[in-house]
Amino acid sequence: NSSLPDVADGGPIFTEKLKNWTEKNEKRIILSQIVSMYLEMLENTDKTKGHVRRISEELFTLKNSLPDGLKKLKDLMDLAKLPMSDLKIQRKAVNELFSVLQTLVETPTSVKKKRSQLQRRCKC
Repeated sequence: NSSLPDVADGGPIFTEKLKNWTEKNEKRIILSQIVSMYLEMLENTDKTKGHVRRISEELFTLKNSLPDGLKKLKDLMDLAKLPMSDLKIQRKAVNELFSVLQTLVETPTSVKKKRSQLQRRCKC
């Protein structure tokens, strides 16, 4: 029952998180996780009630249209666990630094420009 007084305790759980995700693609990642959590919550509810069944079906459809946020979340967790004081990890990181920086500064328009320049130069 969402009208009980304890619902307000501690503030919102999902809408507050959404404020931190501003980019469209970022929002889609967090929304995929939120939708999955709603589906998990509704998993053991009475689906003979029409409104519950319709909500579940809509959420399932939405989930299929969103990216796999769980994989992205796992990637972030793996990065957070990296022992950055480990010399081997540091050497690997330095070895990848140029590629990472190049990816960071690449924008979709610069990628398009590169492709068109390569196509003009190529005498295939």
